[in-house]
Amino acid sequence: MNPYLAVASLLLISTVFFFVPLIPAMVELKREEDGVPLKVIQEHAGEIRYFADSFRNYIKPLKDKLRECLASGGTATGTMPDGTEYLVLGSGEEALALPLQQRDEVCPVVLVAGADLVLPSETTFSRDIYAGGGFIGGDDNQYRAVLAEKDVQLGRGSRVMRWVHAVGEFRAEQDCNLYGRISSDRAIHLQAGCRFLRLNAPRIETGLLAEVEWQLPAVRSAPPLRRLLKDGNFELGAGEEFAGNLVVRGNLRLGSGARVWGSVKSGGDLMVESQVLVGGSLMSAKRLHIGPDCLIYGPVIAERELEIEAGTTCGSPESPTTVSAPSIATEEGVVVFGTLWAREHGEVVRKS
Repeated sequence: MNPYLAVASLLLISTVFFFVPLIPAMVELKREEDGVPLKVIQEHAGEIRYFADSFRNYIKPLKDKLRECLASGGTATGTMPDGTEYLVLGSGEEALALPLQQRDEVCPVVLVAGADLVLPSETTFSRDIYAGGGFIGGDDNQYRAVLAEKDVQLGRGSRVMRWVHAVGEFRAEQDCNLYGRISSDRAIHLQAGCRFLRLNAPRIETGLLAEVEWQLPAVRSAPPLRRLLKDGNFELGAGEEFAGNLVVRGNLRLGSGARVWGSVKSGGDLMVESQVLVGGSLMSAKRLHIGPDCLIYGPVIAERELEIEAGTTCGSPESPTTVSAPSIATEEGVVVFGTLWAREHGEVVRKS
């Protein structure tokens, strides 16, 4: 083989291998899309409804018994096709008379009620529960899974191991541990001390809130910037306004009252002070702190820790979003429209 041809071939192959890994970076440099909000498909974020629909199908064989008990006010017992025992209640309040008098008693049957279901306290329900109406659980209970066709209310100190879905609203009193996935077709309300992983509802509230409906202020008429890229640390001063996508490779601070008509991304820590408005997404490769009374309309993502102070709203009724981080601490008085997802640990902390 010609030695010159061999050398040329080697140089060509080496050049190709050198530039191929750089193609995504060159495409990004040309298109400048790294400040664009993440695309979130809400039907996937709310996949817990799959479990609710599956449970409805599971108890279909009990449909006739449920109708009979509901008409007569009686009860029925038996075994599901998979060998699991069930108890059908004609009146949901009959559950209060179950022989569960000892503390930490275990109820090992599938409970099915055609109407509102009220359960005693200090009991472990090791099988799934269905309520054709609303659901009210006592204090210090442990649940495997709950499905209610109306509202769900969990007593103080309750625990959920797998999932809960409420066609109405979901409410958890203080100090509940929501290890599984919680969803509602209307709203989720969590009191202080509640710990959570994944929540999905049109509206998620922490603590007691005044009814406030936010509207996105009109964007100024000046043409927006496409993107501003900053090396190192950067600060947008108090009351300053920026039209476009802001990307900072270091730490970033948004001063009180600042407005960003676009998305914000930080390669370091991201500090958002009070009354800041961000019209797009808010993303940090490290720690993200959002101060009080802020409005964030796009996804909120932190790769490490996320803290949200009281009065802050994420998303809107018209445009639900996702708030996600491994660790999330949210004060009482925060509203999220869409999904609140703590991949490792989430907690509602009392307002300081």
